[in-house]
Amino acid sequence: MIQCVGATKKWPADQRFSILSRVHIIEDDTEISSLLSTYLTGRGFECHVSSSAEDAKAHKPTNFDIFIVDIMLPGIDGLRFCQWVRNTSDVPIIILSAEKGDAKRIHGIELGADDYLEKPFNPRELLARMNALLRRSSVGGRNHFTGKVGFSGWVLDRTHQKLHGPGALHVPLSSTEYQLISILIAAVPEPVSREDIGSAILNVALDPEDRRVDILVSRLRKKLSAIQHDADFIRTVRNRGYQFCADLQDMD
Repeated sequence: MIQCVGATKKWPADQRFSILSRVHIIEDDTEISSLLSTYLTGRGFECHVSSSAEDAKAHKPTNFDIFIVDIMLPGIDGLRFCQWVRNTSDVPIIILSAEKGDAKRIHGIELGADDYLEKPFNPRELLARMNALLRRSSVGGRNHFTGKVGFSGWVLDRTHQKLHGPGALHVPLSSTEYQLISILIAAVPEPVSREDIGSAILNVALDPEDRRVDILVSRLRKKLSAIQHDADFIRTVRNRGYQFCADLQDMD
């Protein structure tokens, strides 16, 4: 296992590339932050590094797709920073900590972190955990809406997990249908592959003959068109998946 300590350590090559997601690394150890930034940049991430929570708070959480936060920071510690992020957004957070045991891990999760990794850590494990969180939370999409999202007279209420059509008409959605429309909206303007949808919503690895995602998309399309016959928001993109096609408006 590669230990994230010391500038002389080199991390192993990894051929798994993410889509270009923006990661904010909050770490006061410049050797670790430099190694981590280099490693993730080489795997398709756009990295921003802050050496303190105070510096990090100068940026809107929704400017990023995921946070990597050290607990032991000068000034405001990483746990309080996680709480601040979670009070304003749902951007995924992974905590890094040199402290052992369950107490800090549990406390971090209670404050809103999504995952917790002890130092020293294997960067490939960190990458795997990041990719898993990005798939589950909008499949690495760039639009992290936390309240109401408007499009063509429709409103997706992220706070209450409800969809309203024109005239504030409530559209009853199942849990998986709600997750699907949320993922597609979060990924705009990019399409989302069937495989990513299957992993994020159904927690399965789809084979070519598995039609569960296509059936789910079909159900959602029917519910939208039942409210408005020309509600053609979900397009099939050949060899790439499904794309949500509408101009989005953050209504909060």
